[in-house]
Amino acid sequence: MHAHLIQNVPVVAICNISETFYDFLSRAKEVTLRADLIHGEQYRCDRTLMWLGDPKLVFATFPIPHAEDFCRRYDYPGTTYLAPTNPSPFLSLDIIREPDLLAQLVEYAGEAGSVQLIPYATTPQFFQLVDRLQTDYHLTVFLPESPSRNNLWLRDYIDTKAGFRLFVSRWLANADQLLPEGIICQNRQEAAAVAHWFSLNGQNCLVKADRGEDSIGHFVIHPGDFDSIEAIHTVLKSNTFLGDEWVTVEQLLPCSALLSPSLELLVPPRGTGEPTITYLCGQHFLEFAGAHGIWVSRELYEAAWYPTLATSGLQIAARLQEMGYVGHFDIDTIVDDEGRLFLVEINARRTGGTHVHEFAQYVFGSDYLDKFVLLGNDSIDSGHIVDYNELMHVIGDLLYPIPGQERGIVITVTSALAAHEFGCIAIAQATPQALALHQTLAERIRNAGGPN
Repeated sequence: MHAHLIQNVPVVAICNISETFYDFLSRAKEVTLRADLIHGEQYRCDRTLMWLGDPKLVFATFPIPHAEDFCRRYDYPGTTYLAPTNPSPFLSLDIIREPDLLAQLVEYAGEAGSVQLIPYATTPQFFQLVDRLQTDYHLTVFLPESPSRNNLWLRDYIDTKAGFRLFVSRWLANADQLLPEGIICQNRQEAAAVAHWFSLNGQNCLVKADRGEDSIGHFVIHPGDFDSIEAIHTVLKSNTFLGDEWVTVEQLLPCSALLSPSLELLVPPRGTGEPTITYLCGQHFLEFAGAHGIWVSRELYEAAWYPTLATSGLQIAARLQEMGYVGHFDIDTIVDDEGRLFLVEINARRTGGTHVHEFAQYVFGSDYLDKFVLLGNDSIDSGHIVDYNELMHVIGDLLYPIPGQERGIVITVTSALAAHEFGCIAIAQATPQALALHQTLAERIRNAGGPN
């Protein structure tokens, strides 16, 4: 049982990822791109099986083909999941709209009529679900990972690029050394002028959307790319992801090693305990997959920059707690070519590696980093494979644990197979072995061929 949860009160996990980002992703001009981006978030709901140990009830957007195998193989006997019949981007509202889902949630609360709701992120729609359960079904609803409704603005504000820069520059005495040089601009026109200033000074810069995720909408400008402010503004005007809001323009840090660590912390309600570090991960570029994977390894904790990151993270967490924040958040960073650490943004929610950490903690114990390295990727090309049974036929012998070995693959996402993608974690005793395992997996998929 996680320390911040209440013992003997049923746990319900609601993976409302697309709900969290819907407004931002809807800025995409092309209908197909918009749908693909939203579906990409919905597919990640599969990972919720790994949250919070066992038992729990999970709400996902789509059916999860590997759920039964996963729970049996890794000993989650009390974990079950439900998905709406007619899913929308708003999972919290789907639960409200479908009487059968509501009825099963209420039944799961048991005779005591109490339940702990854990969302991916706390949203207005999530609070609508809380209201329905409290008002119409008289449940006692605990929210151990959510700020109060009155403090929801804080979750949203610290999640923006401008809000992050404003707060961190005030809270950290050494913020001038930890934040990349950058300017918060009122609009695209001002951002174009600032980007041109960076270019005139011989610096690469990054134009960043104020809200969003996964670097969508970011735009890199190098000296010489444009000859005027007007030329830059024309390009920025066409970038609908920037929106009619603040735009941040900051120095693009030289990082040839692509080292981008993220530190996640958990903030309990004020007066119930101190914030704690949950896990540290890095991004690892997988050339054979064409994507960044989540890398969880003790090596990261031994890096020279880690003490600064840990201290800064705990200071930020303490200040957020004072203001009323509750729940997970992570700090994305970059380590430049000189080994200097820079803080670049906060993600105020459960994050891309939370499921990796919580799975390893549940299956292997809190000291799992003494034994294993984990490398996760949630969007691997499945080639022609669109069926879970066929995927198992091709890679089933690689599943953790491979007989007689302390390594193997754990499947994380299979609802995306219809879109020719799946997700997994490669587990081994060292990083080279985890990479080699991922390489073997990719070759199996590549060599599987197409249908006859």
